[in-house]
Amino acid sequence: MGLPTSITEIMALFKGLAQATSEQTAVALKFRETMLAQVTGMDELNQQVVLLNRGLSTQIGYNKTVSDQYVKLAAASLVFENRNKDLNKTFGITSTAAANLSTTLHTLAKEHKFSGEQAIKYAVGIKKMLPSFDQQSTKGAKTAESLQRIQHVLTTNLNLTAEATQAYSLYASKNGENADITLAFAASLSTALSDTDGTMGYMQQAIEGIAEASADTQLQFGKIKGNLEIATIKAKSLGFELDDLAAAGKSLLNIESSIGDELEYQLLSGHRLTDASGKSLTNAYREATLRGNMSDAASTLNTILENEGEVLENNLFAREKMAKLMNMDEASLSRALQKKKLLSSDDGLRVLMNLNGTELQTTAQAMLDNNQMSQKKFDEISKFTDTRTTDEIMKTQLDVAEESKDILSEMLTGKGPTGQANQVATTKAALTNKAGIDKFAKDVMLDLSEKELQTLGETENIADRYSKGNKLVTTTFKPGGIPSFGAGIDTPVKDAVIPAGYGSRILSFPEDSLQADLAFKNNDTIIAGTSLAGNGNASSATPGAATDATIMKMARMIVAAINGNNLFGGTSMNDSIYQT
Repeated sequence: MGLPTSITEIMALFKGLAQATSEQTAVALKFRETMLAQVTGMDELNQQVVLLNRGLSTQIGYNKTVSDQYVKLAAASLVFENRNKDLNKTFGITSTAAANLSTTLHTLAKEHKFSGEQAIKYAVGIKKMLPSFDQQSTKGAKTAESLQRIQHVLTTNLNLTAEATQAYSLYASKNGENADITLAFAASLSTALSDTDGTMGYMQQAIEGIAEASADTQLQFGKIKGNLEIATIKAKSLGFELDDLAAAGKSLLNIESSIGDELEYQLLSGHRLTDASGKSLTNAYREATLRGNMSDAASTLNTILENEGEVLENNLFAREKMAKLMNMDEASLSRALQKKKLLSSDDGLRVLMNLNGTELQTTAQAMLDNNQMSQKKFDEISKFTDTRTTDEIMKTQLDVAEESKDILSEMLTGKGPTGQANQVATTKAALTNKAGIDKFAKDVMLDLSEKELQTLGETENIADRYSKGNKLVTTTFKPGGIPSFGAGIDTPVKDAVIPAGYGSRILSFPEDSLQADLAFKNNDTIIAGTSLAGNGNASSATPGAATDATIMKMARMIVAAINGNNLFGGTSMNDSIYQT
């Protein structure tokens, strides 16, 4: 909107401004009265009982805060309890008992070159698997060591899940305190299968396959040392799991139905299921199942698929009948046929299936006869199976290096005065001493009298109400949220008429310190007075009833400003300066 071009337009503009300003002032006064009532009113909040409880609430809150701070500061001294918290939680034991167990675990970890943190994690896993096993007894020390080694290789090096590790550990437990030797069986697969550089990952395949097998499969086919490991590799090469081979064996042991299915297959295919010497392959599979030799069972299944491959590929009904005979779904059978065809030119597969496992079994038995896995052998297996990234290995090495520092090592593994068990007990006694707690409560906590609590409650009441009232004001009248009262004004203005203060107060602002739309400068004019309405009586002035003379006075000021006249040439605003 452009500048007013006539006195009539100027008068209309300022009439609207005066009216809006007066209305805003009235609203502000009413709001101020309401705010005052909020702070000074609410008599029910000033009753003595209410004030007493309010003061008591404040005292309790303060004491709770200082207590929390005290506990937080003390917690920094509970270094060993913090390290052993998983033992406390899992084993359900005291801090001192956890420290004793931790000492045993750190000693074992130091010997095996993994960190105490890892040893504690392994112990938690063993506890979940064997709740009644005492991991720090002298009698169970060798078994605990074996299980710790298994946990380390499986969870840390091979990154197997806790469930898979538990399943494999239970399978290995058939070797008693030498459970860790079972790892050596799997590690020997690389030698037996000529994988000297370890690129095929046979050990991990075997461990994962055994861990995935059901407990009854592990029990029935884990009788022959080292046999289940090589059977796993054979089964996986055909696309099967150990449980698949076990299910086929159980199905064939149902003689009546399996013979009927086999005869039907012969009619559909025109083939008998025999090997090159005429020996029944289904009987061979039954014998392997009864002996618990899954390696032989896998090789027998491979021979069946090899001999009947072409028939099974081209004859749908024969394929369905074979799937029923071997107690497997047709999809699994088809997948096995595809794998065999893909690997038909692979001499390695032929060597694998012809491997009877005797060499591995001999090696496994020799290990058992030796009665334990040496530390050197364990180190070799650990290195051979370590699938961690370099940074993960470095972190463990640094943790081990830190725990090897003289003082810390002595405290972690020692059982004397400097041992962690004694440190935990001594620290606990010092921090929970009743005399010390009582002194802290007396010196630091609030303990106000009834009158003092009432006074505190009254102070809190007033402060709260004032704070909430002030928040309401600032929320209602946000910066930049003051409405524009200029009737017909389309653009922001930089001048304003502000109601006067009280008494002799002076209104002043630093230059440009307000909103952009209301930024006073040192050469701006602010008009204020008690008789702008024209009757000289502020108390009886009717809001918005400014006289024409007053409006004309303001209009002449604006016109003079537009014409470049110096509105601030004198020390005061006199009518004579602005007369036309």
